Amino acid sequence: MGEIMALEFIGFTYVSNFLTPEIEEVIFQVLDEANRKFYDWDLPLRFLYIDKMTLEPGYLITVDTPGGRVKLYPLEVLIDLLDYRLKVEVEKRDGILMNKILGLVGFPLASRNRYFDFYESFLGFQAKRLERRIMVLSIKPFEGETAGKRKIGERLLKGILHEIGHAFGLTHCSSECVMNPPSNLSEWDKRPLRYCESCLRKLRFQIGDNILSWKFRL
Repeated sequence: MGEIMALEFIGFTYVSNFLTPEIEEVIFQVLDEANRKFYDWDLPLRFLYIDKMTLEPGYLITVDTPGGRVKLYPLEVLIDLLDYRLKVEVEKRDGILMNKILGLVGFPLASRNRYFDFYESFLGFQAKRLERRIMVLSIKPFEGETAGKRKIGERLLKGILHEIGHAFGLTHCSSECVMNPPSNLSEWDKRPLRYCESCLRKLRFQIGDNILSWKFRL
């Protein structure tokens, strides 16, 4: 229990709908690489894989977008399902600090206001439910027409690190850092696969503070 008590965990899952076996392989490679990065950077943080999810066709909706009509799973549905999955996992794994979950999807993320003709798309999205934080990230924008598995994995890992930074209170950064948001994929490819020293210091402090607060409540 010594190491577990010194770590904060993030639940990790993915929605298998519309994902190829090759992309699923990339996801697990990225998961392993993210945990290696956390270790190398002396961050007391680890992803904990909690199995994949499959969405039923009944959740699909058709939305009018600037690019035409598209079928998609509403972001609100994803948030609710991920929040439920997190609560179930926390109850099963009593004794560890885990109040965040990250879900990857292979389709575009979108939200639709049912009362207005409103449509908005997202690359990544975060929501809070009490003390829980739910993160969703789409793989789709990272694929590109000619990108191989290695390039997709690198782009995805940067995206995951970016969302993790936001989950712990980091804002966008103007340095050579994954918290520096790009305007296109070409810029994203040029970003270093790391946090800058300032962001890493803030991240390390926030995670450590979370662990101390959690231990105090035990």
